[in-house]
Amino acid sequence: MISHDQIVVNYRFKVLIDNYDVSFAKVTGIGMDAQMENIAEGGMNAGNYITSTVLNNAKTMHLETGVCKNSGNVLSRLRPGMMLNQGIVIMVMGYGGNIDVKYATDAALVTKWEVAALDAKQGEILIDTFEVAYSRLWLMN
Repeated sequence: MISHDQIVVNYRFKVLIDNYDVSFAKVTGIGMDAQMENIAEGGMNAGNYITSTVLNNAKTMHLETGVCKNSGNVLSRLRPGMMLNQGIVIMVMGYGGNIDVKYATDAALVTKWEVAALDAKQGEILIDTFEVAYSRLWLMN
């Protein structure tokens, strides 16, 4: 039986963008995949060979945060077209504050910045959404 301290929770995480500590409410689009190619050779082969090839498409990560006035942090400088040379690091924290899981991207490119809908009837926090393209993600333990 697994105890509660062995389960990784998804609500305590820390994000580093270009080595700057930045707070986000939600991060989606964290993932890895491989592009495959089927190779059929002549002769009496029983099937195709499957091999991995270079990944041609970038992955997209969405980062959502509450807007802070006069913040002066790295988020106020993030704009579409900006290259994040140090990439993005996401650390998922455990119950004791230790890092349970760590994800890292290579250099990433900010592709979109968007402010949530302004609606006087809802009374919600204003949210900035950043969209970032990356090509590789590593799981670091």
